[in-house]
Amino acid sequence: MVRLLRVSLLLVALALPLVAFAAPVPAAAQTDVRRVEILPLRGGFLDPPVAAQLDDVLDLAEREGAELVVLQLDAAAGVAVDTAEVVARIAASPVPVAVTVGPIGTAPTAGGAAGAVFLAAHVRAVSPDATVGPLAPLDLRALDAPAPDGAAYVAATPRVAGAPDAAPDAELAALLERIVDEAVDADTLVAAGLARITTGIEPLLVELDGQRVVTAAGEQVLRLRPDEVQVRFHSLGLVRRLLHAAATAPFVYLLLVVGLGLLLFEVFQPGFGVAGLAGVITTVIGAVGAFILPVRWWAVALVVLGLLLYALDTAIAGFGPVTALATVTFAAGSWWFYAAPALQLSGWLVGSATLSALVFFVLVMTTVLRAQAGPEGTDVSELVGRTGVVRSMLNPEGHVFIDGALWRARAVDVSDVVRVGTEVRVRDVDGPVILVGAAELVDEGVVAPSDPT
Repeated sequence: MVRLLRVSLLLVALALPLVAFAAPVPAAAQTDVRRVEILPLRGGFLDPPVAAQLDDVLDLAEREGAELVVLQLDAAAGVAVDTAEVVARIAASPVPVAVTVGPIGTAPTAGGAAGAVFLAAHVRAVSPDATVGPLAPLDLRALDAPAPDGAAYVAATPRVAGAPDAAPDAELAALLERIVDEAVDADTLVAAGLARITTGIEPLLVELDGQRVVTAAGEQVLRLRPDEVQVRFHSLGLVRRLLHAAATAPFVYLLLVVGLGLLLFEVFQPGFGVAGLAGVITTVIGAVGAFILPVRWWAVALVVLGLLLYALDTAIAGFGPVTALATVTFAAGSWWFYAAPALQLSGWLVGSATLSALVFFVLVMTTVLRAQAGPEGTDVSELVGRTGVVRSMLNPEGHVFIDGALWRARAVDVSDVVRVGTEVRVRDVDGPVILVGAAELVDEGVVAPSDPT
């Protein structure tokens, strides 16, 4: 009997931890964590990659029951984005969406489609140095589209909850129409009850604690106490970041100019190397950006023509009227590159790019071509029979170092890939290019020194 009692007590002792582990935690002991999703979007434009990222964050917030989504916005305009779709997505969100134009000290702005997104938010805030507007055009690719109706992009309750001294309806409507055509400063927005002043995201969350907002799911009170809130920041992924960068006006212009310059550099080189590959990638990304942004294609053609004229001038070593024509053509195309005034390239950028192209083709390319031609006064035919070392892989063309000079060379068998460091012997010449084969094959008599096959 005693033994049975001991066994029973032992089983109870072993079971108690399991029961305690499985028992529900009292409500008072549970930690009520409320998540806030934050998406900073500063610089550039409101474009498809940004809109897609915003949609993903809203989906995540809805799926995980977030308390609030905060979009920190600084975008001068919208590009190739369906503004009505983005606005409708915010209006349909059961999770409150706050848009703050910031950060402070950067003179942030929200124009075009970005301004419409700001007005559609459930909570709107601006830094003291921020501006909102103009909304027209919503999309820089549709410059001739009718001006949007400002009121159409405002949420059901356009004024900030609890805003003091809110403007009368007529004054508010007039302000909305004004935002369509011009930028409005922070003080005016706050006075009309369209936004609140904030100096950052953290102060904004403190101010919003206990505020009532109305979403598609109904009215709710925001609970944003610091000890209850878990903040999670989001950013564009690598692919979206590249696509977003491809919609930046100076970046697109520089990509095209640098990419085309690398391709033209490769034209003067034997074979196709790293510069050519980089040129292809850079040009393709720049071309994608040119199709996204509103460019003047005749101006793009002038930029391309200017680079081609530079290359032609380098080939013929003219450096006279053709150089001047290339410079004027390139500079003019660069200045009128974009159709939208908001995308106008700065004068220093156009001037720097023009000067760089001039120096690259007139000085750098000329020096490279002279180096490829070998020492001055040396007849290339005198090299037949001499040995050298491959300095850049022959595939089938590259460079060979002979008697202290670098020469353009080509493997006699185009199917050969001759690696760097291989000793070769000159078998023949083809204009300024020497034809080489492996030195041991020529020395052993496998092929004749002057046999081109």
